[in-house]
Amino acid sequence: MLFPLSLHTLCLFLVPFTVLVNASPTTDTNGYRLARGLPPLPPRDFGRNKPGYEPTPVLRARASPSPSSVARFSGRLQVRFNNGSTIGYVQDQSGLPVSGGSDLQISITTSSTRKEQLNIVATTTNFPSPSFVGASSQGSGNATIGTDSSNFVHVSIVQKTDVLSKPIKSGNGNTSVESAIWIVDLSTKELTAQYVNPDGSLPTTFIVYDNATTNLYLTGDTIASNASVTPVKLFLVN
Repeated sequence: MLFPLSLHTLCLFLVPFTVLVNASPTTDTNGYRLARGLPPLPPRDFGRNKPGYEPTPVLRARASPSPSSVARFSGRLQVRFNNGSTIGYVQDQSGLPVSGGSDLQISITTSSTRKEQLNIVATTTNFPSPSFVGASSQGSGNATIGTDSSNFVHVSIVQKTDVLSKPIKSGNGNTSVESAIWIVDLSTKELTAQYVNPDGSLPTTFIVYDNATTNLYLTGDTIASNASVTPVKLFLVN
């Protein structure tokens, strides 16, 4: 036998169902899925990677150019004893003495990324341009320096040669010269030399000062070369 339900009883029956229906979200969000222990939704596809659509451009950072590693210096060549006291400056004269005239003006171009022998350019007008401060020797036998050898080569104005070049003939053919022999310490501005012998060997190279002539020389043995020479240091100064 069926009994008619009153309106009040029918409302009590429908309310829980309505609440359950309204409690479900209209959009299944990632937050709601994570709360239920479900994985997040896949990325939304806006159709840009489908045929007929241009892909979204990706902006990439451009690498900024590195600062220039080239350094240029100009000034004079100061000669010092090993104890730090100053002897004088290389002069703008034939033979490059350390006294008796005006100071030689020079320039050097170097790089912090390339460790190699450099050229010293003589920028004064007393010498034909271009002129370089390098090493010269008279005769092929005197062009070789080294331990237990009394040979030495002059620090003088020469023509340009390549890095690590052997001595090349200059002038009348009796003189051998090299220019790219210098190494500069960028922190102290001290200049050292690396001479190349005619056979391509690289002797330990010392800069010495002749007290009698006031000239500079390069040698491989400061004791065997000459009693009147003194080991010195060379610096680039303003």
